[in-house]
Amino acid sequence: MSESPWISILLPVFDVGAALDTCLASILDQDVAGVELVIVDDASSADDAARIESWRARRPDVMRVVRHARNQGVAAARNTLLDEARGEWLWFVDPDDVVAPGALASLRTIVETSAPDLVMCDFRTFDDAPEAPGAAVAPASVRRPHVRTFEGPSDTLSSDRAALVAGLFRTGQLHPWSKIVRRETWPATLRFPAGRVFEDLAVFPRVALAARTHLHVPRVWISYRQRAGSVLASLDERKLDDWTFALAGFARDLRESPVPQDTGMLFEVSHFCARTLLRAIRRHRRLPSRVGERERLRGYVERWRESSPLDADALARAYLARGMVGRWAQWRWTLWRLAR
Repeated sequence: MSESPWISILLPVFDVGAALDTCLASILDQDVAGVELVIVDDASSADDAARIESWRARRPDVMRVVRHARNQGVAAARNTLLDEARGEWLWFVDPDDVVAPGALASLRTIVETSAPDLVMCDFRTFDDAPEAPGAAVAPASVRRPHVRTFEGPSDTLSSDRAALVAGLFRTGQLHPWSKIVRRETWPATLRFPAGRVFEDLAVFPRVALAARTHLHVPRVWISYRQRAGSVLASLDERKLDDWTFALAGFARDLRESPVPQDTGMLFEVSHFCARTLLRAIRRHRRLPSRVGERERLRGYVERWRESSPLDADALARAYLARGMVGRWAQWRWTLWRLAR
């Protein structure tokens, strides 16, 4: 790997098991030149370490491995990957997911012909299950065959920055593995918040603010494995705090960015932030212990104010202007209850 790679595929690994082999095969079997695969072993078990070494022995020309002496969490692992990456484009992939055949060749064509700051691809979801012999994803396990990550024009280079932000927030698909980012676009001070979950929600909206050009690929490049113990399936007070914290300050970041303050875009961001707040409130009220609930929920509202470019009254008016009477009523009712 003496020459600089055109892309760095970045995997944070911690106790993945057999799914790691499936993921690595889906990347390395594509055999596209100029790719580096960087793995951070976040103090995994001996089983994962052995799997990584087996693959590295086969592909030392492509793979690099960095090891954490102690487990630091996926956000810290991704920060290490950012430091280690040498490619012109960065693609974070989860180590239990599957990259579609031909995705890397298609991506290389796009970056060579259009050179967008941000590429977005679609994905499918599949249930966590034993690996299917001879197939990366068992057909019977596919749950959602095609999930669109961006609402807007596809297969065309665009410099409409407001449309990028609006289209991402409209779908709410803000995860890292459906985004490929040009390294020079990544803000120098932007890091994943170590020790927190929902770290992707804290980072990729801010990456979008920095992207001057973008291109959406309306094809499935990633198969996303849905696990029973996922963050959204196991929310507790700490995770709910992290969820509401992730976009705190985004209203200021958006206001100070070069993105035109388009009315439709401001609504999409504010609507997403309001839905996140309402979902967090509902999930908190299902927790076994509700001690100190009022203070905690008011904290959620304060973080919402820091994230939403429209205030509560402006968002309510926007709902009515769009004929979203049910949303308006739900929004007003929730804020009234919290203010009591």
